[in-house]
Amino acid sequence: MNRTGRFERMRRSDADGAVVRAASRKVGLYVASVCAIAVLLVLAAAIVFIAQRSQTAEVLEHAVKPGSIYVGSGDLLMALIGGGVAGVILAAVVGLVSARRAIVPLADALAAQRRFVQDASHELRTPLAILDARLQLAERQAGEASPAAGTLARMRQDSRVLAEVVDDLLLVTAGSARSGEVAVVAQVVSGAVEGIRMLAGTREVTLEIAGGKDALVPVAAPALRRAVVALLENALAHTPQAGRIDVTVSASDGEALVSVADTGTGISGIEPGRIFDRFARAPGGPARSYGIGLALVKETVVRCGGDVRVTATGAAGTTILISLPLAAA
Repeated sequence: MNRTGRFERMRRSDADGAVVRAASRKVGLYVASVCAIAVLLVLAAAIVFIAQRSQTAEVLEHAVKPGSIYVGSGDLLMALIGGGVAGVILAAVVGLVSARRAIVPLADALAAQRRFVQDASHELRTPLAILDARLQLAERQAGEASPAAGTLARMRQDSRVLAEVVDDLLLVTAGSARSGEVAVVAQVVSGAVEGIRMLAGTREVTLEIAGGKDALVPVAAPALRRAVVALLENALAHTPQAGRIDVTVSASDGEALVSVADTGTGISGIEPGRIFDRFARAPGGPARSYGIGLALVKETVVRCGGDVRVTATGAAGTTILISLPLAAA
């Protein structure tokens, strides 16, 4: 491995380590807080009991018996307070140490996940380059007058889009998102719609796009395209045959808005906001899972400073809205 490769791996390892350390601190503080509250409750109960049962005046009236030791309530209270503070500190230390040990498997899982995505993305680059070269050769051999020319051109465009997605995944797993890039929302959404339109046609689902202001957002085009495609795939999966999906692009109050509305059966048996959780499923309901597509949409949009939410759902269908901040002029 060359020097640059070692540096990148060390940097990714540090990023994973930071995630694990943050998680361990959070869990440790939670455990320590619970233990501390328990200690303080016991301490408070003991103080109240001592205060109620204190009989200092009666003790002073009687002669001190030989061999007996009398402890004042003030001394006892100080001992209890000191013991309580020591218990809280011990609980915090035990909680942090236990959490750090318990969270270690998370580091291995993160590293394994990152390696898998990187390896898969890297291995896909060469086949995609070969595919693009073959399509280019076929396009030249067919000629512009060939009936297949248009289809071959679209296939080349699809292969380039797939290559961009692979490159974007490599950047994300390397922990270095594309910086300084902007995307034209209408252009990206239009390309995503055209890519899904053929799939929609096989199910006799009408897919239409409206709006189209040239709003710029500080998001890499491949990342935005992946998010929009995931929304369209989700809408298509939950729209019955001969249904309809409407995509609207607009801008308002410093935000670019992308709305995807379908004519499906709506979200039922689960809170609408939970469909953005990985493999969300309605408990006790039909076997309907939302997979990881919508979870990836939320991660992508939130990472760019935006938001995604369900704005309407019911028997008439579901509408999901992506909002992204506009790029600075």
